[in-house]
Amino acid sequence: MLNNLVLVGHSNAGDISSWLANENKSFISSLITLDHRRVPLPRDTDIKVLSIRASDFPADKGILPSASEQSNICVVKIPDSRHNDMSDYGPEWLKNEINLLVRNHLLEQSCSVHKRA
Repeated sequence: MLNNLVLVGHSNAGDISSWLANENKSFISSLITLDHRRVPLPRDTDIKVLSIRASDFPADKGILPSASEQSNICVVKIPDSRHNDMSDYGPEWLKNEINLLVRNHLLEQSCSVHKRA
């Protein structure tokens, strides 16, 4: 049986992961999206959410939470990042920043973006 599942998805896969998380499935403990744009993040407080945002395209209206809805949701915009670079083919600095954000999220640490040298 599935339990304590972490969903991770970039772009459309992030939308699909958000859609499933919005179905209130008890086996989902955490959601991580990389610049998804079309499906609202779940507001269910039982699911811990990290949404890593690129700088070049905004999400549709209502997709990201308002300030009052962010108790379990961390939205982090990475300066100078591009949607299409959020992959294995992106620059090293961006892959490192994404890896650090995901690691910190899984370890329940800070969800702040770090300054590059």
